[in-house]
Amino acid sequence: RPPRKAMPAGRAAVRLLLVGAASLASALDNGVGRTPAMGYNTWNDFRCGSDLNASSVRALADAMVSLGLAAKGYTYLNVDDCWTEPELSPEGRLVELSAAFPEGIGALASYVHSKGLKFGLYADRGWKTCAFRPGSGGNERLHASQLAEWGVDYLKHDSCWASSQPEKAFRAYALMRDALNATGRPILYSLCGWNAWYAPMGESLANSWRMAPDCDEWANVYIAIRTNERLSPHASPGSFNDPDMLLGSNPDAPASLTPTQVQAQFSMWAVMAAPLLIGSRLLSMPESDLATYSNEEVIAVNQDPLGLQGAVVWSNCPAFEPWDNWWMSPWSMPQDVAAAWITGLATAGALCLASAALACRAGWRACAAAAALIVGLCLACGLAVAWFRPQVDECQQVWARPLAGGEAALAMINFAYSPATVTCDCECLASVFASTGAAPTLVRARDLVAGRFLAQSEPQGEISVTLQAEGGSALFRLTPVR
Repeated sequence: RPPRKAMPAGRAAVRLLLVGAASLASALDNGVGRTPAMGYNTWNDFRCGSDLNASSVRALADAMVSLGLAAKGYTYLNVDDCWTEPELSPEGRLVELSAAFPEGIGALASYVHSKGLKFGLYADRGWKTCAFRPGSGGNERLHASQLAEWGVDYLKHDSCWASSQPEKAFRAYALMRDALNATGRPILYSLCGWNAWYAPMGESLANSWRMAPDCDEWANVYIAIRTNERLSPHASPGSFNDPDMLLGSNPDAPASLTPTQVQAQFSMWAVMAAPLLIGSRLLSMPESDLATYSNEEVIAVNQDPLGLQGAVVWSNCPAFEPWDNWWMSPWSMPQDVAAAWITGLATAGALCLASAALACRAGWRACAAAAALIVGLCLACGLAVAWFRPQVDECQQVWARPLAGGEAALAMINFAYSPATVTCDCECLASVFASTGAAPTLVRARDLVAGRFLAQSEPQGEISVTLQAEGGSALFRLTPVR
């Protein structure tokens, strides 16, 4: 796989993109999302299955309450892609699937609201969504008006089948931002662009912005964490880097982690001030996942009113620079480019088959050669995919996040394939409190996962933990004593 480029010291991982468009001069003004959003999203539960319907969404709302998640702060119930008909109405309006949502989206939103929850929907800034449903490109004001009429509280706005050029992406998101502002309804705006270069402009565009590929496996959780290392300056109350949804451990879900990795992701998302959106089988959630997501002490770190993102205070991981994720999501191409690719690939496939057929007429040797060529091309494509597949480096990190009242959160994580002991020594502990301006001589540490206090740490002391392989983690709340 291509080597990751080392980042010169002091240089930001994401360059500031200067955009002079007048449309970017305004800013998001909705008064919501001052702390990271908490809730549930249907994508890693239902995908585009036929069971994504009003009855299922009502059952999800009931479950969020009965499981105690709503009481913990998980208030957003978000329906992802595949809720619309294949085409817009003649007037350009979004049309819900009549068979799945016979009473309409407005009635469904009302039911969700009756449970004390908030209701979210999915749209796309391109001409199609990622699942080839109609996008909102060119119809931003009309679609924003529809969302407000239905009582929608949250919009996830994706980037499939749209330009991957930063300036064009910013302008497209600014159009929907302004359209949502114009409705007068407070709708949390979550843009989904999968790239770190959204972070410098994020605060002016949305309440949160996806800054890494989909977390559909542990390797991409690692990529999201590493990508977020240098993005903390761009997070603040109402504006957060979004490394994607929380993956549960149900193996029947479209994407899942181990229980150990579920805890690691949850702890890291808390320290990174990331949205906590459960993306797993809610109606058949393992008890271990429910216990993890219900930990009020970890949630309190995530929801800390300072709204500051944590940063790395110690790491033995190799240098890392995010890739532009266009190759991970080839559907992010604009319409004309997508059409050219589809036409080109179809033509190439037809020519290969026609050539193979002609070769077979010439004799078995020519036929075998043509077959070998086709197989070779397929193998080359497979190797290319394997080459670009994300990898997890065998390393460990320590993150720290400033909290209100002069406290701090400390997270340790082991990415290696074997157990490892991770230590935050006196220099590391000093770095933890450097951003708070405090210089405590005695620190009280509480293990938020185990629910117990450690012995008080003198300044020459340390916090040392042996972590499990492949996602072992620890999370502490540090309180200065003197």
